[in-house]
Amino acid sequence: MRNPERRPTPGDFFAAECRRLGPRLMGDLGLSDIQAAGLLGNLGHESGGFRDLQEIAPAVAGSRGGWGLAQWTGPRRRAMEAWCRAHALDPADPEASYGYLCAELRGTEAAALAALRQAATLRAATEAVCRRFERPGIVALPSRLAWAARALAALRSGDAPATPAAGALGPRRAAPAADVPEPAGSAAHVSPGDQP
Repeated sequence: MRNPERRPTPGDFFAAECRRLGPRLMGDLGLSDIQAAGLLGNLGHESGGFRDLQEIAPAVAGSRGGWGLAQWTGPRRRAMEAWCRAHALDPADPEASYGYLCAELRGTEAAALAALRQAATLRAATEAVCRRFERPGIVALPSRLAWAARALAALRSGDAPATPAAGALGPRRAAPAADVPEPAGSAAHVSPGDQP
């Protein structure tokens, strides 16, 4: 039996968020655990394990960079902010990020959701989200796959999250947390071989 007083250690944060978000994604978007893990792995890569609301080093000099769970940039960031205004939500609220993620996948990014729903393996799910939804300048697939594997392990662990999501996405941490290893190719460690 899970101890209700248990607080997650820093190393539990990504896993706890996956256990909280994964079942919601599965229900709200009609995904399997493997497909949800592929999506969560991409989001984990993009947001530093759900710790970075704002992109650390924007790829486009002078831009505002990525924002939120999916690190929406440019027109997609503006669309996310407009959606939040229309729904009277604070774009910094993790629930706003989640809501927009689902709205985008059901709307303008429906083709990405359809491709994700066809994925039968963790690799296929991770690649579908990367190539059809995120469409990053630097693919960093090994990092995305590492985050996806962590997400799937969390989803299959069967333990409910220990704390609510308040502050799930927040200001850039001062230094990489020892609990969340920065997989090769992550936003903080991009290898030249990760170029598309």
